[in-house]
Amino acid sequence: MRSLGSQTFDAMAKPLQHQIIARALEIISDEAHWTRASIARTADGSPCVCLDPLAFKFCAVGALYRAAGELLGDGFEHVFKTAKCVLAANNRGSDSLPRINDIEGHLVIVAMFKVALAS
Repeated sequence: MRSLGSQTFDAMAKPLQHQIIARALEIISDEAHWTRASIARTADGSPCVCLDPLAFKFCAVGALYRAAGELLGDGFEHVFKTAKCVLAANNRGSDSLPRINDIEGHLVIVAMFKVALAS
C-alpha cells in the first residue's frame, strides 16, 4: 500500500468512520455546498438524491451518504453508525443530525464534524 503514496496510505490507516466524516466535512465546509430541508440539491436548488452526479449541495446526513458512497461505492450501512459517532463525540447522543442541520445550521454542523474528527 505504501507504493500508492503516503496520503493514500495515511487515509487507509484511519478508521472508516473517520474517513467518512473527513470527506463529508470537505464536501460541506463551503456553505455554498450545504443545504437545509433536503438530503441534497442540484446547483439550481432542486432536491435530489445525494448520490446523484448533479448533486451540488448537501445536508449533514447527505454529505455523510455522499462521502460513504465515494469511499465505498455505497456505504449505506455505515452512515447511521457514523452519524451516531458525530453525535456522541459532541455529547448529543439523544439528538439527530437532520434536526441540528435544519435548525442550528451550517456552522454548528461543521463544528460538530471537526469535534468528531478530533476525538
